Parts: sequence; C-alpha cells; structure tokens
Amino acid sequence: MIRKLLTIFLTICVILGMTQGAGASESSEAKRAKTLFYINGTRTPFRAYSIDYQIYLDIFEMAISLSGSEKQFSPRWSERNSTLSITGGIPKNTIGLNLSGRIAEVESAAPMSVKVYSNGYEVSLSAYSITGNVYFSLHQIAELFDLCIISYPAEKTVNLVTNLTYADSRVVRSSIDPSKPMIALTFDDGPSKHTSTILEVLEQNGAVATFFVTGNRVSAHRDIVLRAFNTGNEISNHSWSHKMLTRLSEGGIRTEILKANSAIESFTGTPPSSIRPTYGSVNDLVRKVTAELELPMILWSLDTSDWLTRDPDMTCDRIMENVKDKDIILLHDLHEPTAEAMVRVIPALVDRGFQLVTVSELLYHAGITPEPGEIYFSAEG
Repeated sequence: MIRKLLTIFLTICVILGMTQGAGASESSEAKRAKTLFYINGTRTPFRAYSIDYQIYLDIFEMAISLSGSEKQFSPRWSERNSTLSITGGIPKNTIGLNLSGRIAEVESAAPMSVKVYSNGYEVSLSAYSITGNVYFSLHQIAELFDLCIISYPAEKTVNLVTNLTYADSRVVRSSIDPSKPMIALTFDDGPSKHTSTILEVLEQNGAVATFFVTGNRVSAHRDIVLRAFNTGNEISNHSWSHKMLTRLSEGGIRTEILKANSAIESFTGTPPSSIRPTYGSVNDLVRKVTAELELPMILWSLDTSDWLTRDPDMTCDRIMENVKDKDIILLHDLHEPTAEAMVRVIPALVDRGFQLVTVSELLYHAGITPEPGEIYFSAEG
C-alpha cells in the first residue's frame, strides 16, 4: 500500500514543484548529499539533499524503509490543500548531528508551505521543493517518530535506529578542536589478541585510532572488533586475506575488497569508508577497482617499521622523534611489541598536545574530502 502511495506522491509532487515551488519568494541551494544511510544496521538508499547544513529526504521513502519495524507509519498526501497526514509516530526528542553536503552538483530548492498532521495533531516539519519532489528535514522526521540518529560527519554516514539499546552502545566522541594538532594512529593486519591492549590504552587516554583489518580475521575476533567500533574507533579495509592486490586480476582485487567489506559490515553494521592496500602497493588496476567501489586509499606519512624490528623501544623512538601535526602513522596490531609500545606512546602523544583521531576525522578537519580511487598519505593531502 505504501509503495502505491509513493507512486501517487511522486506524480503529485511534480505538479506541486511547478506550482508552489515556482511561486516561492525565497530560494536556497540544495546540494546532493553523498551520505550512507542505515536503518538498524541495514544500508538503505535515500535520495537526500543538504540545505543550510541539514539533510532533507523524501518522507515516503523513509515510510517504506520502516514498514517492517515497530516505527512504521503511513503518510497520505492531499494535492488540493498541500496537506500531509501521517498515521503513527510519537513526538519525542532525538540525538545526532547535522551533516553538510559534500557534492559540487547544485539544484535549486524552494521552501514550501505544507501543513503536516500526525495522528490528527498539527506538527512542524520544514519542507522544500527540489527537482519536482517535496523533501522534509531528516532530523525533524526522526524526532517525530522517535528514531535515534547516530551520525558521523567525517564518515558521511547516518544511522537511524529504532532500538535505542543499539544506539547507546556506541560511545559519543568528545569534540575535536581543529586549531590544535592531531594525528591518526593506524593499525594493519589485525585484529589479534594484542589489539585489546591497544584499545584499553586508547580508552584510558580519550583517544581513538583506525584499524585496517584483514577480513578473514574478523569473525575469530568479533568481540575485539565490536569493542573497537563501539568505543569510537574506525574499522577499515585491509583486504580479505592480505594478498598483494597488484598481483591479482581485476576480479581478484574486487573479491578481496568486497569480502572484507562484508565481514566488517556484518559485525559493525557499517561498511568501511576507506581501504589500505596491502604492502602499500598500488597500480592502475587497483585504482580502477577502488574508484568503482567508492573507496579512497589511505597510506601513511610515518612508517614505524614495527613489523620488522619487533622492538617496542625502537617503535617508541621512531614515533616520538618524528611525529608531526596531520601525520598518519603506520603500525601493526598483530604483534605484541607494538602493543607494548602503545602503552607508552599513546599517553606520551597526548601529553605532548596531540589529539589522536581516526583517519576520517583527521581528513575531515583538514578540509579534505577523500575521493574514491585516490591515495592519501596524510592530512596534508
């Protein structure tokens, strides 16, 4: 029934976009929002726009996506008097952050005067006419239907959660000061039993890191992966079985990446937003596949060689003697000496004034939007 209503709604909105939208005295910019949306951990396609740093989307698309949950609702549009009536939903507060658009493509957006009623009571929903359709504020819709929002601007991801217990499991990150130095510690080849030591030190120091995990190790260490994710760390792709991607066919590269993506998403509910090619090895074919899979490639600006030396003192010295603002530091949580080094390095970096953030946070606060298929060595570019 809801799908049938959506078809009717789209037809009506084309008319409304030509009439009400064209007659509006004000105008605004609507940037296509390249944002990944999830409902209870399941990726959901929404056509979304960013207007004045808020996300707007089609309320009918959300109704269809929630039709199988306890938060389902049924919107009905009246063309004659520009009224939207909604059955279901309880007005409550929500949490989250607004995301800004990241795409250069711009469409015109005209504010619309729409009366919205929920269960017979008038409610306030901001509405815009964009490309012939009517879009409503994501956060206002979520508040109306008691949907918890967890959003990560740096990762360009929005999680809509109907079960608040799930939402509460993720630690909310404290604010980052862009004016202060920050670096990203990154760990390859794990997870392993030694990752827990690193996570404990990060938590004790209010810090986070990025873990480029090997996909075939995720299931055996699922508790560690979930602990890392739920305490604000970033989980990204380091292939499925650590094969050198430059020695594989196009199909082989794609399989290594997609299998690792699937393993990570199955436990975190969120797919990786980047990949670190094994051995840091890249060729034109790797660039092609990662671009098609919409994954930027993250390398590093400071190599500790911890995998080679297996010496915690040397790892400490290489970091503390060479680290600088905006660095991405290469480490490996597969090895116990690396974990031992982090017990000293992490508090020492914090004492020196560095903010320890994820790679996505580092690039975001440097004003860098990672492009799929491109390589990034640090937040300098």
